[in-house]
Formats: sequence, structure tokens, C-alpha cells
Amino acid sequence: MRSSVQPRRGKGLALAMPLLLLRVGGAAVMMVMMVMMVMALAVPAVGAEPTLAEEAAFRMAVARVAGAVVRIEPAVGTRATLSAAAEAGGASGPSTGLVIDPAGLILATTFAVPEDATEAIVVLADGERRAAKPRGRDLARGIVLLETTPLPTAPAVEAVPRRDLAPGQWTIAVGRAWTAAEPSVAVGILSAVDRGWGLAVQTDASVSPMNYGGPLVDIAGRVIGVLAPLPADTAGMKLGTELYDAGIGFAVPLEDLRRDLPRLARGESLGRGILGISYRSRDEINGDPVLASVRHGSPAARAGLRAGDRIVEIDGRPVARIADVRHWLVPRHSGDEVELVIERQAAAGESARLTVKATLAATLPPWRRAVLGMTAVPEDDESAPLQVAWVLPGGPADRAGLSAGVTLMSIAAATDEALPPLVKPSAPALAGFLAGMEPGQRVLVTMEADGTPTQAELELAALPGEVPDTGPRGGPTMADPLTGPAEAVRVVRLEAAEMADPPLAVIPRGGRDAVAVLVYLGLPHGPVADGEAATWKAAVAESGVAVILPGSSDNRQWSRDDIPAVVRSLQSLHAKRPIDPARVAVAGSGAGGAFAWLVAERLGAVCRGIAVVDATMPRSFTIEPSQPGDSQWILLGAGSEPLQRRLEDDRRRLERAGYPVGSLATNADGAAPATVLCRWASLLGLL
Repeated sequence: MRSSVQPRRGKGLALAMPLLLLRVGGAAVMMVMMVMMVMALAVPAVGAEPTLAEEAAFRMAVARVAGAVVRIEPAVGTRATLSAAAEAGGASGPSTGLVIDPAGLILATTFAVPEDATEAIVVLADGERRAAKPRGRDLARGIVLLETTPLPTAPAVEAVPRRDLAPGQWTIAVGRAWTAAEPSVAVGILSAVDRGWGLAVQTDASVSPMNYGGPLVDIAGRVIGVLAPLPADTAGMKLGTELYDAGIGFAVPLEDLRRDLPRLARGESLGRGILGISYRSRDEINGDPVLASVRHGSPAARAGLRAGDRIVEIDGRPVARIADVRHWLVPRHSGDEVELVIERQAAAGESARLTVKATLAATLPPWRRAVLGMTAVPEDDESAPLQVAWVLPGGPADRAGLSAGVTLMSIAAATDEALPPLVKPSAPALAGFLAGMEPGQRVLVTMEADGTPTQAELELAALPGEVPDTGPRGGPTMADPLTGPAEAVRVVRLEAAEMADPPLAVIPRGGRDAVAVLVYLGLPHGPVADGEAATWKAAVAESGVAVILPGSSDNRQWSRDDIPAVVRSLQSLHAKRPIDPARVAVAGSGAGGAFAWLVAERLGAVCRGIAVVDATMPRSFTIEPSQPGDSQWILLGAGSEPLQRRLEDDRRRLERAGYPVGSLATNADGAAPATVLCRWASLLGLL
């Protein structure tokens, strides 16, 4: 992301006059110089106010576009209720639009015209009201193209070329929602370009639902872009309205929108293009762009991409990190073709560069995780051969004869000769291979036991929703039948300088292998007491899973203010014992269960499992389709019948999106069972 100036609330109207000429075209320079000459004649030189010249320039810039700025009102009778629309980020009142073609084409946003709206009202500056209908939509940018009767008096708008945009130049946000008679104006600077992974530019001019859909113009009155409530997903903001009145606003460059205008005018809905890949690195910004998996049947698979390939160029632009890939791909629409140069490891450690083309897809079927039904012996060295640690009873690996101690030598797709076999796989490499397969596909497995290689063909299964009755055993201390839970675990405080009441942790003793982690959130009751660890000692000893027990800052409730402490506790635990990134789960009961959903949302792809008792998913949650590297195993449990009905609705929604969902029974006291939760957490990395 290119950003050299931070957003600010101060608008800087008293900057020195030379800054007024910064990055302004020739015509604009002449205009401003004329204003300065007039002011020099009208105002004495001593004590002259340069801000008066700035004000004149702002007025002239607004006047140039004002005739193209209209008020947009929701049509009476839209199928969306105001409350439902507001929850989804849709309209709850008037907003703004920009006439892009006097033939009657107007750009607005989904805030003003939600996806289920079939009509909107356009109000012109003279008060005339016209009906308009959605023609096309840019779903990724939240832009809607409306069509109404011709508007011959609307002025033509000039777009600022992207190449002329740079942080520091003046920006003026124009709206017409407060009243149709006069436009509203807010002044700021362009604080960043290429925000939202290349979808938008950023300004610190005041941007709100009232001027969404209006133009962001430069000092010459040229249109930089259309103001829109774009989400800031790297900050956990999903709807795009959360930054309202925060000194951060976004505009979709008009140059980009004009490029797609013919498709919108044809009535197309332009969805974000999907390639169908995941990465080995869990750092979504600076990670190396090496593929962990390629979705079966995806554009990437059809183009011939494979797990292990490294992306080095997209459409001639160099790629050094995952963020580069996202910057080049996110602005693309489904149906767009991209050219990728990839680096592929060949024999004898050599590599080759290949150029492939892929046509991006609008959607992919929900990804359902395919497994062999086994876990691997932890290895720090990824080049070491994979040794089976545990086999799921009745699973594909069990039926094929794999057992603990067997070495997996290779795995290949039985019916897809184009997919190369995976030889001497590590656990991460095997996980990537399986992520590109589907349940029901057949694979050929070569294994070795006592120096004798054998081969078996088996059918991959879907990750089960229900927790198996047995699971992997805990650490080395469990090999001694005389060792009890007290000797097999240790209880520590995860202290940090910024935490007055640090969480409690129950950690398995022995070894330095990475452990699975379960964060458990019970009823809010303030700081957690040492005695609360007793419930978990036996389960931790048996499973080898570390359990974190945070306390709430308020005795009566969990709040979003408690989330940073949970995140910090994971970091503190990792300093004491390495954490297996494929096995991190969050669970809770009652109010703790509701809070668990919020914690899981904050952790994002780090969280691989969510288990809740007597708590439903927040209604505001949007369930994204399951995909490799960003999918969870879900457990749901309930006591009362009304709650059970709501949880069944959650179950159906999650399963439709591809998530495995199981049931979670409760103990007599209504709490979640520690043994089952720890066993479940230990199996999150099932291969």
C-alpha cells in the first residue's frame, strides 16, 4: 500500500499560498493565479489573507461540478426494511449521486440503493424529482449505476488521471443530501492512494453517508473519484460505514469507474474476481507469495498452477509479497483475464519460470476440507519425512492400513495425471495438497513401515463435524501410567506489562513441540482465580492441549475492550511454549459463548475452531464461504428449546457455506465438557 501522509482532522486552510499550486494542471494554475491577481488588487498587501484566495478557488472548483451532483432518496416500498438495510450497511436516508452521462446515467452507492432495491428517487438542484432504476452494479466497490430520463443541463465531468494523484494535494468532498438546493462541501487533502487493495484513494475531508456517491474533486474541479463506504478489512472493518466521522474517507477513482461503465450500462453486476489460491505464509501482508493450495476446479487450477509455485509477476508487474498479489488482483472483476509468471521448483533444486493466463471467476463452490484422517509427528525440519502419529478410527487412512509409526512417502491424485505427486511431504505440504482436493476424490498413498514400501488407493473424506470419541494422546508424561494430571501439567499466569489481571494458563509439561491452544471464555466474573484451572488439568494432560482462561474487565459482562487481552495472552503463551498455528480454538458458554464469536472474528484466520454453548451467532455477522487457510470447525450446543431453534438456523447457514458443524453436549452444570473441547482442539490440524 502506498501511503506517505497520515489522515488528519485539521484541514490546513491557512497553508502558504504556493501550496495551492501543488500538482494542479495548467488551466487550474491560470485560474488560481487570476484569483490571486484579483485579490491583490482588492486587498491591501499589508495583512493580506491568502485563505481568501483559497476560498475562492474552492468555490470555483465546487461550482464546476455542482450541476452534476444530485440527491438520492430511497424509493417508497423498497423490499428492504430500514433496520435490515442499516444492519447490512444499506440505505437509511438520503444520500448523493453523480451524473456521469447527461443521457441519464448516475453513479450512486449501495448505501443509497441496496442490492434488493429496484428503484430510487433522484432530486435535482431545482427540486425536480425523477424515478431511477439500477442498471448495473460494481459489487466490489459498492457502486450502483442508475438510469433516469436525460439530464441535458448536467455538465460534463473531467476525471483526474490516476498518474496525477499523490498524497498532499487538495481534495473537496461534495454532497447534496442535506438539501437539494445547495451542495455540502468538505475540504481536506489526499492522504493516501491505492487503499482498499487498490480499490480507492483516501482523504481526510469529512466523508459521511450524506455525501456517499458524491464526487471528490481536486482544486481545479476535476473529479478524483466517487465517495463510497469501502471497508477497511485489514482493520477488521467489514461494512465500510465504521469510519464515518473518523477523518478517514475513501473514493473510487473515476478513471477506474469509466473503464467499467460500458459493462455497467449493459446491466452487468461486476463481482470481485477469484483466482482460487491460498498461501503457505500466514502473514497476509509481507508473507512470501508461495502457494499452499490451489482450489480444485478454480481458475488457478485450470491455468495449471500448483501448490509450491511462487508468483513473481502479475500482468508484467513484479510481485515480492502477498500484499502485492492482493493489490493486483482485488481490483479485478470476474471475467477479467490475468497473466501470471510463476516460479516452480524443478529437479535437483533448480527452478523454472512459467507464464500462464487465468480468467477470474465470480464464485467458487464452498470449500469443504478433505482429510486422510491422521495426524503427523511434529517436526521442526520440514524436509524430514512425515511420520504418522495417530489415525482416526474408521477414517480413510485407517481403512487403507496406515498406522502410528508409518512413514508417508508420497501421495498423488488417482484420477488427475496433470497434478504432480507430492513426494516425501511435510505436514504443511500435505495440508496444502489436501486443500486442493475435494472429499470423495481418490488418492494413491505410498507408505513405508520397517523399510518395506506399500501402496494403497483411498477415498478422501470430509472433515467430520462431530468430535470423535478418541483422539491423540498428550505429551511424553502420559506414557507413564503412574503420572497423574497434577504432574503432567503446569499452571501459570500469562503476565504482560499492560495487563493488571493476567489470564491463567494450563500448559502440558514435557517437550518443546508446538501445542494446540484452547481459549475458554465462561461467564463474566472479573479476574480469573487460580482454582479455576482444576477443571482443565486432566483434559490438558490427556490431550496435550494448552488452555487459556482469561478474565473479564467487568464483573457483569464481556466487552470488546477485553479482546486485546485475549490476543496478548496468545502472544505471551507463545513465548513460553510454541503454538501450532493450525490448532488454535476459541470456546465459551452463555455470555462467554457470545463473546467467543467476537474473539474469533478478531483473530481471523488464526482461529481454526469455534465452540459455543447457549450462544447464537451475532445477527450482524456475514458468513463468508469457507476457503483454505480461513475455515473453522464449529461446535454448537444449547439447553433451552428456543435457543436450539436459533442454533439450528446458524448450523444451516454455516453448513451451506462449507463449514463442518458438530454438536456439543453440556455437563450437568451447563458448562462445556473440558475433555471433549481439548480433544477437539487437538484434532483441528487433522490431515
